Amino acid sequence: MRTIPTIRNRRPLKRTPILPFLLIALALVVTFRSRSEAVATSTTTTDATIVLDTDSAAFIDGAFQVVNNESGHQTDPHVSCNLVSYTADNFQGIARVHYQDLSTGTDNVIPGNETDLFSSISGSRVAYTKVTSSGDTIRIFDTTSQTTTVVPGVKRNKPSIGGNLVVFEDHSGPGEIATYDLSTGIVTPLTNDSLIDRSPRMSPNGNAVVWEKCQINGLGCDVYAAIQTSPGVFNTRALTTDGGEDRLPSTDGEVAVYVSDRTGENDVYYQALSGNSEVHLSILGDQRNATVSGHLISFESRYLASYDIYVYDIRTGTLSRATNTLHDERLSEISVCNGVGRIVYAILENGAFDIHAFLFQAPRVTEDQIDDLISSIPSFNLPQGTTNSFIAKLQQALTAIESGDLATACSSLTALTNECAAQSGKKLTTDQATQLIVSVKQIKSVLGCQ
Repeated sequence: MRTIPTIRNRRPLKRTPILPFLLIALALVVTFRSRSEAVATSTTTTDATIVLDTDSAAFIDGAFQVVNNESGHQTDPHVSCNLVSYTADNFQGIARVHYQDLSTGTDNVIPGNETDLFSSISGSRVAYTKVTSSGDTIRIFDTTSQTTTVVPGVKRNKPSIGGNLVVFEDHSGPGEIATYDLSTGIVTPLTNDSLIDRSPRMSPNGNAVVWEKCQINGLGCDVYAAIQTSPGVFNTRALTTDGGEDRLPSTDGEVAVYVSDRTGENDVYYQALSGNSEVHLSILGDQRNATVSGHLISFESRYLASYDIYVYDIRTGTLSRATNTLHDERLSEISVCNGVGRIVYAILENGAFDIHAFLFQAPRVTEDQIDDLISSIPSFNLPQGTTNSFIAKLQQALTAIESGDLATACSSLTALTNECAAQSGKKLTTDQATQLIVSVKQIKSVLGCQ
């Protein structure tokens, strides 16, 4: 594997006050109405439009790697922590799914026939489509045990895996979405209608699915989500209902991100899975392939020249730039794991597609988040004892973070969420308790608390 030298930022990654953006994010989180299969009747409400300028975006400090630039097409890259999966086509009718460890450059081919494609990766598992004489089927290969699980049924393809769940397209009808539970072996349909359901994406932890629901002509697509409430039981609803072209959604289990042309050009939008309100990232030019991980949204943007990859931090409202080349970066996907961000993408070089990766230190803003939360608590007008108790726990967490004591920091934050839950409807209103719990949960997620 060839490693391209690190490219440095023109200036340090910009940091802005996070409280306004945190409040926007918190405003997106409302109680999810429990129901089995439902369709929203109101149009999507865009709560905020954030205008971003790609020209002023600072470059991210990071390193580029060539994943595979051998002869033939290498395309459809996906990433989960250090592992990347992709499809290699040798131009002679043979396509195989590969997986590679970015930390070592070790590349492997999944055992299969001559037509394997459409992969997805989560942890040590790679889900992919195997083309057979009877039709497309889904396989899951465990890179650790070197074993393969076969999902029953045919006419199924384009899987996405997270946790113990695999979601896929079922083409036994006009186009439906179904899941397969690796722990139980049960297939659960998520859709059953006359519309075309496609492009499903599973969250890394397997608790949420997003996909497109389109008219029978393939146009007028909206974004839908299903959240698993218990094994095989999902609450499903529309995230968008504008009747435009809302496409290719991605989710990290908390936020859904997608691209829509409803303003006349393709822009990135995102919203919490638990609410109807969304944020519009208004950017000049054309955006595509938005994916989300660890509160970071990566996407490709083009204005006049080629597509480059940008990263937007939901917590701080900061837009940064990952690439600046004459190539069109495409099919990009982001994974944030153990404080490291990894973006994989394909570019066309010398008449064939190659796979590249960009690795960078993910921004950590937990100290700023805690400081902002401490500053906001007095505005809740709580009894002085309650205010002091909340602030003391946050200060304990802050001190522990600064000394490198993650266990104590996580414990203090958990104690705060427990106290907020106990005081909900008492010294705290329900909305205040929800706002504080969600805010602390975001901080714990950044810290990696269990």
